[in-house]
Amino acid sequence: MNKFVKSLALGLAVACSVNFASQAAEDTKETGLSSAPTMQTENFDDATLEKFTVAMNAVSDVADKYQSEISGDETPEKMQQIQQAAQTEMVSEIEKTGLEVQTYTTIAQLVQTDEKLRSRVLDIAKEKNSES
Repeated sequence: MNKFVKSLALGLAVACSVNFASQAAEDTKETGLSSAPTMQTENFDDATLEKFTVAMNAVSDVADKYQSEISGDETPEKMQQIQQAAQTEMVSEIEKTGLEVQTYTTIAQLVQTDEKLRSRVLDIAKEKNSES
């Protein structure tokens, strides 16, 4: 359970940077302005939230991996390379679950403020952990 709470906190922090990276990529593809549809909590079924918990754990593992590569004396350019590599791998891990990065980010942001959704995610994670 502690790993899940750590993953949740890390996943929320990473979601912002992953969303920024994916949004920047989308902005370069599109010439017009676009706004992502706002998703409501009730739109997320248990299968989607289960994918989210799997993705969040994978994102946490990637973050841990890259964090261990940082010694503290990297140049800004090297840090940027590490961050870009981590973000690319995180996006890949999210997409492997079948979720879109935007959906992952939306859920991660809503979990911060929506107690009901947070409770559902925690319940699904507990269920998943008890199965393994």
